[in-house]
Amino acid sequence: MTTSKIFILFLLLTLAFPIYAGTDEGFPGRAKFPHIPYITLEDFHRGYANNDYVVVDARSHFEYDVIHIKNAINLSVNSDDFFVKINELAKSTPKTIVFYCNGRRCMKSYKAADKSKLSNIFVYDAGVFDWSKAYPDEAVLLGKSPMDPNDLIPSSQFKEHFISLSQFEPLILDSVLIDIRHLKERRGNGLFLLADKSVPLDNTKKLERYLNKAIKEDKILLAYDDSGKEVRWLQYYLEEKGIKKYYFMEGGAKYYSYHEPR
Repeated sequence: MTTSKIFILFLLLTLAFPIYAGTDEGFPGRAKFPHIPYITLEDFHRGYANNDYVVVDARSHFEYDVIHIKNAINLSVNSDDFFVKINELAKSTPKTIVFYCNGRRCMKSYKAADKSKLSNIFVYDAGVFDWSKAYPDEAVLLGKSPMDPNDLIPSSQFKEHFISLSQFEPLILDSVLIDIRHLKERRGNGLFLLADKSVPLDNTKKLERYLNKAIKEDKILLAYDDSGKEVRWLQYYLEEKGIKKYYFMEGGAKYYSYHEPR
């Protein structure tokens, strides 16, 4: 076969296969959990509108309170009684259960489906943000529904509140500093001796107390989590309360453990 014929054959194959080859692109959970069936945004919405599914939000309660699919049930995959509760739910209904979490790279929905050991399930892996942008009338943002997609905080606004460890530390003395990690992640004291307060996000009363303290004393609110991901949910509460002077530690506690000053 001549070089020109090989090139033409390669070109034809390249044009023919993207329809199939790109189906799972950007959805790592599909490759990692090939035994778990997934459902697309459009198909999920069609069944949702027909009341065909029981929808389960596999994230934390705080994430759920910030934004969720309307009428979804919150059963966190990280809770100790998840397996018991999801199986009780499955026994109570003949409907298919659909798990979801944040977005395409979030594995909580797949982990929940896998941990449930159930067969009559789907994972909607495009996530709550894609759903909220497409169907704002069927989403809840900070207790409000219908929601306005313009109220979603863009990644650029989220990232502009991150500062490096070297910028973070000088602000500590004249700020309200909170460690929002779960107690299991914290494992004892915080990173900055007695300067930071343990305020897990699910402890909303304690969180409210420290946010009000920052407002009353007109201080900067500093916060960090385990890896720099959970603070995105805190940001919605800060913006809702009108707090503008706040920063998150870049990389979270995991970053600090590798870059702690000697």
